Amino acid sequence: MSGFRCLLAGLMAAPAPVDAGAWTLPKGRVWTKVSWFRQTAQEWYIDVPEPVLLDDGTFGTHSIGTRRPYRFNGEYDSRALFIEGFLGVTDWFDLGVQVPYFDQAFEDDTRSDDPSDKGWSDMRVFAKTRLLQKPLLLTLKLGAKIPTGEFRNEEGLIPVGEGQWDFDVIVQAGRSLWPLPAYANIDVGYRIRKINEEIDRDPGDEWLVNAEIGAQPRSWLTMALKYELLRSGKGETFGIRSATLIKRISYLAPTVAVRIRGDTWVEGAVRTSLGGRNFPAGRQWIIGVSTGFDAGRFLPGPR
Repeated sequence: MSGFRCLLAGLMAAPAPVDAGAWTLPKGRVWTKVSWFRQTAQEWYIDVPEPVLLDDGTFGTHSIGTRRPYRFNGEYDSRALFIEGFLGVTDWFDLGVQVPYFDQAFEDDTRSDDPSDKGWSDMRVFAKTRLLQKPLLLTLKLGAKIPTGEFRNEEGLIPVGEGQWDFDVIVQAGRSLWPLPAYANIDVGYRIRKINEEIDRDPGDEWLVNAEIGAQPRSWLTMALKYELLRSGKGETFGIRSATLIKRISYLAPTVAVRIRGDTWVEGAVRTSLGGRNFPAGRQWIIGVSTGFDAGRFLPGPR
């Protein structure tokens, strides 16, 4: 089940059409977004070599990272809701929060009672500081995942919470491609993953890369293409470091967003896995609604 648990850390909303990447919000400005996520997977990127009978009658192996069906006709089904928001405390400093809700299950031919779990998952909080404005935007983003979701250590269960803290350090760089109505952005981050003391499990630290290029050919239309990469080191269970806990995944995610009114956008994205290790394979479907407003309309203090 480690492949399913690590998926929780990799789930992210699709690229936002505004107020994204290295850009910070104006003072007193609020940006919010609600995203719905769905994935049904019958295949995964394997974490150990698998023997295979070749056409010539000899035995070979499927190497680590090969995309293979789950054993015993297994199928993983995941639905998620992400609620997030950022506030511009100053023109160069933002605070943010993200709260996800997961509903997920796994079934195969060996089980009469399919393991499943649903509920609010671990909350993430962020602080984002703009370091440089010219010749490009450069931002430092710090984040923490707080183990607020329920972690249940039961055989075969896919818990909605991971039971441990994470700390993110992310450098974000962005640039407008004016006079073209386009932009480019790249995030490079390192995630420190603490030990789940209940099961004495260290999931292993992770490197994160998100690269995005987008365009706004019309005032009501934004299109983006995003590449996402996650690579972890070796994890540790009961003091034993193991390569079987290594996690890797990469995605390509084309996104289209349409302005429906004012600063409110509706967007859709398809994240397609390109390769990985110890991760579900296939497509993820994402629909989101985002909007922005001045906090002074409700909270006079920040203005």
